[in-house]
Amino acid sequence: MDASSRGARRRARGRAAGLVLLVVLAAACRTFTPPDPARLAPLLPRLGDLLLVGFHGTALADNPGLERLLCDARPGAVLLFGRNVVDGEQVAALTRAIGERARACAGRPPLVAVDAEGGRVMRLGPPAGYTATLSHADLGGANDFTLTELEARRIGAMLREAGIHWNLAPVVDVGYNPVNPVIVGTGRSFGANPRLVAAHAAAYVEGSHRAGVLTALKHFPGHGSSFADSHLGFVDVTDTANAAVELVPYRILLAEGMVDAVMTAHVFNRRLDPRYPATLSRATITGLLREGLGWDGVVVTDDLRMGAIEQHYGLDDAAVLALEAGADLLLVADDGLPDGRSAARVVLDGVERALRRGRLAPARVAEALARVDALRDRALASR
Repeated sequence: MDASSRGARRRARGRAAGLVLLVVLAAACRTFTPPDPARLAPLLPRLGDLLLVGFHGTALADNPGLERLLCDARPGAVLLFGRNVVDGEQVAALTRAIGERARACAGRPPLVAVDAEGGRVMRLGPPAGYTATLSHADLGGANDFTLTELEARRIGAMLREAGIHWNLAPVVDVGYNPVNPVIVGTGRSFGANPRLVAAHAAAYVEGSHRAGVLTALKHFPGHGSSFADSHLGFVDVTDTANAAVELVPYRILLAEGMVDAVMTAHVFNRRLDPRYPATLSRATITGLLREGLGWDGVVVTDDLRMGAIEQHYGLDDAAVLALEAGADLLLVADDGLPDGRSAARVVLDGVERALRRGRLAPARVAEALARVDALRDRALASR
């Protein structure tokens, strides 16, 4: 190659590098146009409806944290954990009190949700006087769809009696990695065969519906292949995820009209999105789940305070990214931050700032609110 050719190539590379730099700088310095305040006026008072929040305490009385949550943040849904459960009578009294106080403060009761998969992930368990339940692994091992439906109906009856509307189950993660610690290792998968997972999940949803309780499929697009736990930190499934296997339950259950809501996973797969984990990924939520699989209902995030999210993105920015990606309901498992602030308030302030600055489109928030309203109407209509 002669000197003039080498010079031309160097100049071309320089121009290309300069173009890339300009693109990066433009993205970093992009500006947002604030929306017409009239468009924000009906949305701002309702931002709390985008929240599903956990709290501390077993009663509303003498519980300033819960009072603040219900009457300041005014969440659209609250989430119970074992820390909120003493026994059946107490739980029912707590959920009644929450509904009454939320009506007074927000003009409507919140959805009351819980993780009641069965087995180890069962907030209403034997320590509180409830009968032991079968795990997804137990049910998948028995491979009796009638048993799965009956067990889900029994769990649903427990929830309904406790005043709980929404079970964040079943898990439809396909457990094909035998050393997966968070799904397979805890008995949370129906098995390694995606069609059997779908069939047991359908039976579980049917049993829940017969008990008057709504459900959520989790964790999209799949957590069964991972070698790590997203509760603890960043989880990369790029080299282990298999969409041909892991999306099968979603395809089948969506086609059968068996889906009430879908919960995201905090897993990172650079083949789907080279920048963000699924919960914050527009390519995954809007692209794959909504446009690819056709789901138009509620998408709820997994807990935004889990290590995979909070450690890397911060709570307020993660909330905005999740909404931008296409999620509708933001799960915050613990409203109490270590510094005493309300996590719900941090999220709401971040979402409001993003709206006012034009980063977050009002139409996206209005869409999310409409989906949450529809889910709550369904849940409360079944009571």
